[in-house]
Amino acid sequence: MSRQFSIPTVLRMTPNALLEECFRELGHGDFDPRWRELRSQEIDPILDYLGELPLDRLNEIESVLRSVFDLACESGFQSLIEAAPHCGVAGLASLVPDDLSFYGRAMWVWLHHRPVFERAQVIHTVEHMAWWRKRNDLPANEPDMSADAKAQMERDISTLLKSQGRGKDCTVETTIIGGVDYFLAYPDDFVQNVTVHDEHGRLTAEAFRQTMLIAFAYDREEGTLETFAKLPKPMKEQLEAIFADAILHWEIGPHEPDAVYELNQLKNPAFDLTPDPADRLRVRIRKMRLSAKYGGRRMLIEVDDDDPEDNIHKAIEECVNLETVPLSEWNVTLVTFCFEFLPLEGRKHGQQSFDVGYPRSCGLRNARPERVELIQKYLKRWKIDRAPTPETSALAVGD
Repeated sequence: MSRQFSIPTVLRMTPNALLEECFRELGHGDFDPRWRELRSQEIDPILDYLGELPLDRLNEIESVLRSVFDLACESGFQSLIEAAPHCGVAGLASLVPDDLSFYGRAMWVWLHHRPVFERAQVIHTVEHMAWWRKRNDLPANEPDMSADAKAQMERDISTLLKSQGRGKDCTVETTIIGGVDYFLAYPDDFVQNVTVHDEHGRLTAEAFRQTMLIAFAYDREEGTLETFAKLPKPMKEQLEAIFADAILHWEIGPHEPDAVYELNQLKNPAFDLTPDPADRLRVRIRKMRLSAKYGGRRMLIEVDDDDPEDNIHKAIEECVNLETVPLSEWNVTLVTFCFEFLPLEGRKHGQQSFDVGYPRSCGLRNARPERVELIQKYLKRWKIDRAPTPETSALAVGD
């Protein structure tokens, strides 16, 4: 279920002592609703105060509360933990008071370790991007992180997008998450017109130009590049060429790379998805999209999540007339996996669902790094992820 931000929710869920410190940090030290006497979740005096603020000062507070809300969840706290070492903060989990909820923890880090909080926002955003496009035909080069390389990338992305009337300015930032180099580009998007209330409470039209996010994830060990961009496929290919030229000093050929993911083997009922007992996993295919080899028809088959005995091959037999159109006439173009992580040496029980699409799309990047590593082990073993190993990458580059 998706979470919906609201100011009252954050105020109710954050301890009053931390709210007082937050208001003081934002220049509202004169506001005193008798913080020490306020009962837990007694927010009416705070809401009354916010309702009297000028719009710019209210927006400043709301912006902070929204940022806290975004990280006030299990994945948000994991992002904070992951960001801390990059900011020189060791053992963040032991520094945060034990009695705080996720809202309190996020606010505490915002108050006491702002660089950690800001870096965690980037990590959390990246980890929740779905449908990265992956290609495996790049060299395993050391990426050029220089200011000149980033400036070239900014210019080239701007030039590409200006043909659409956007991309006037572009900024590229870099970070490393889980050993993968991320290049986050923020080019200007289209101008948007919105209806807002001005400082006098009157409706008015306001134009603004926000940025869009384009992300590149480069694994220098394997020579693979994953790209996230809400743009047409041809433009994504041009973005990949821009990245390779500016950052790797490598020219990508005009050919289509080989498929990164292969799924057809999964339609075989005899295919074994049993993981190693030591890993304490259960693996299930929740959905499978079959695309006819001829005619362009597609169908999405789903299992009954409430029936533990159901499986995707049983569902296929019930939904597809295999006597008329056998499985050999279908290609598997999308699979939704569910990996269930059973408790193991301090590891909590949890599940990770993600999609893999033929030929080079995957939604796995939003999982925790330790889960990704284990899942990737089986995607490789089952020959679903066909990206070459570092050894074969080196041969390909030499060739």
